[in-house]
Amino acid sequence: MPQFPEPLVPGATIGVIAPSSAAGRNPVKKGIAYLEQQGYRVVVAPNLTRGKYYLAGDDSLRLHWLECFLQDREIDGIIAVRGGYGLLRIIDKIDFRKLEGKAPKVIIGYSDLTALQLALLKKLDWISYSGPMLAADMGQDFSGFSEQWLWKVIKEHPYPLVLKNPPNEKMIVYRHGTASGPLIGACLSLLAPLLGTDYMPVLDGAILVLEDIGEKTYRLDRLFQTLKLHGVFEKISGLILGHFEKCFPKNPAWSFMLPDLLDDLIGAYRFPVIMNFAYGHITHRLTLPIGAPVQMTTTPPKVTILKPV
Repeated sequence: MPQFPEPLVPGATIGVIAPSSAAGRNPVKKGIAYLEQQGYRVVVAPNLTRGKYYLAGDDSLRLHWLECFLQDREIDGIIAVRGGYGLLRIIDKIDFRKLEGKAPKVIIGYSDLTALQLALLKKLDWISYSGPMLAADMGQDFSGFSEQWLWKVIKEHPYPLVLKNPPNEKMIVYRHGTASGPLIGACLSLLAPLLGTDYMPVLDGAILVLEDIGEKTYRLDRLFQTLKLHGVFEKISGLILGHFEKCFPKNPAWSFMLPDLLDDLIGAYRFPVIMNFAYGHITHRLTLPIGAPVQMTTTPPKVTILKPV
């Protein structure tokens, strides 16, 4: 049974890690100051702002600090400095056995952090949070909407909780219906490589929430077809689509758009589908507890995090 971590209240210690790519110094400083202003003690890994090429240090260094922070009893929560790339290189090297039987920590991030979050759910039944990161969000012009939903979810555990889009950004129903199941939220290009591995949670009956950025339309098509070939759409009970930033051309005459892709991809299935969910590489984003029980309905479109059993 998936486990929620304890709420992360002011006074707790937050560790900042860079298991993927490094971030700029100024956004890191601004992000640390922000967390301290919220009343948290902050400790940081030494590789947040330096690395080589697209990685925040070599694999052994990034793995070392990730495991140190996961195992440190003095650290109550962990937030990634940014995404980028790198976790797929070390996910099979994490010693999950050392964490068995231990209470989960609050772990926050998105994008490349998808790989870690899915692995923690599969290996340890830990619920983690797909939400804002230190330099990428808190170190920039942090959206009030994103800020509100982050603290509501990780500090209060106010379940059942209806997830709401920003005003004037309506969810769109592609196919009507109702469904309930564990919430599996992911950046599509990180989820697809984990299919068929020991790091992919069971998808039977799940509510799958997907998003991505910068994938050209044909590559996005390939990723969705990969899910289909792995039988994903035969297992899930519902599908929620966030934003696919910089994936589709502005002129629909140049390529198919998302509804066209869905017509070809899932036309034969009957599960409900909601689009334009406030999730993804966007400014105003919801924070989602990955692995939590949820319910989705479409009249009107609504997604509710249920109270843990």
